[in-house]
Amino acid sequence: MNIGQKIIVFGGSCSGKSTMSERLGRKFNLPVLHLDLYDPYAVAAGKEREARKQKINQVINDTVAGDRWVIDGIYEWYAFEERLKRADTLILLWAPAYKRVWMYIKTCVKKIPRHGRQGFSVKNFRLDHVWYMLRKKDAPYAMIEEAIQKHPKLQVVRLKSYAGANKFLESVRLKK
Repeated sequence: MNIGQKIIVFGGSCSGKSTMSERLGRKFNLPVLHLDLYDPYAVAAGKEREARKQKINQVINDTVAGDRWVIDGIYEWYAFEERLKRADTLILLWAPAYKRVWMYIKTCVKKIPRHGRQGFSVKNFRLDHVWYMLRKKDAPYAMIEEAIQKHPKLQVVRLKSYAGANKFLESVRLKK
């Protein structure tokens, strides 16, 4: 399969967005932007949170102005429409909720680093996050499917398993 060089990767928590983005970035020498690094809710409310929101919007706008990139993360409050307008490929990772929960648990136990910083750990394991993944398992998907309808030129790749994602990565090529 051939895909474009402006790629968005969406999926639920622990669906493999970061892994997919990193692997695409390495394979095709594309710059990668992980929106998780800019989560405004990781800091207290107030001016610091607003400053972080402004920063990520600027980083996104700078990134999508380029000709080649990968951005992972949904974060619909961050230049969502702008990303979809500029992208030529959207990769949707729809792993089942129970598999994503299992991946979250494994990641916490193994303390796998994410985005060059400390990853999940047993110490910061959150049962409420597991509950969120199980309870809200389809919440972002309806919003994304609706957004796709507004962008008919967007190439959409739907991957429903980790194995399917790995096969995709082995065979994918970039359009010239």
